[in-house]
Amino acid sequence: MFQIGRFARLAGVSAKQLRAYDEIGLFRPVWVDPSSAYRYYSPAQLPELRRILGLRQLDMPIDEIMRLAAGGDLAEALQRRRAELEAERRRVEERLAALDISVADDAAVDVVVRPVAADTVAVMTVGEGVGRAFHELESYVRDRGRRAHRPPGAFPEAREIFVPITGPIDETDRIAVRRLPACRVASVIHRGDYGGVAPARQRLLQWVAAAGLTPDGAMRTLYLQFGAEPDLQLPPGWVVERDADFVTELQLPVG
Repeated sequence: MFQIGRFARLAGVSAKQLRAYDEIGLFRPVWVDPSSAYRYYSPAQLPELRRILGLRQLDMPIDEIMRLAAGGDLAEALQRRRAELEAERRRVEERLAALDISVADDAAVDVVVRPVAADTVAVMTVGEGVGRAFHELESYVRDRGRRAHRPPGAFPEAREIFVPITGPIDETDRIAVRRLPACRVASVIHRGDYGGVAPARQRLLQWVAAAGLTPDGAMRTLYLQFGAEPDLQLPPGWVVERDADFVTELQLPVG
């Protein structure tokens, strides 16, 4: 048997690490001298310690390693850790791609990949006159007391606009209720009049392609600050008077 210092050198770890493992019950000495409290280890324990060290190199949490030491399924734990590392690698690759894009285009640093929660909205298809359509939809939701405190938006490709609601409302031949699913989006913020939305949209699409992401749904437009008539009684933080103060977010669901 070896005292802790010699065994630590043999195993390639520190004595402090061995003491820490002993204190939490992960890796104990084969014997502790009752008079001196010296810890003694056996070379036969090296395979067990190497397994622990290998799992730690995979950044596996201590509590998971302790479950494995108590008889957990190693193959299942390794498969789960592989999936976690693969997801982490994808996130790192996205960041590296974003960094490359940002070096070439300073504006591209505004693109952010983030989760978006599910939402229930009232939807209307738009013909001519988006402003009039929004007024009609907002008025309909307002009159039924169902306006949620979230920004309105649109699906430009489908020529649909939507207003978030707090609960069910009666549908009409023009207005439907839809549940927008939770998703992960690449998004960019545009500040200023709507003439600059198209270039922002193009930059977002280019960024997503360069980052190696796959579009997974229709692009959404959210109006975070916009112009609106006072009779709609919208939150004052959203409504502005000048086009230069408009704030629009473009969201593209990605896989």
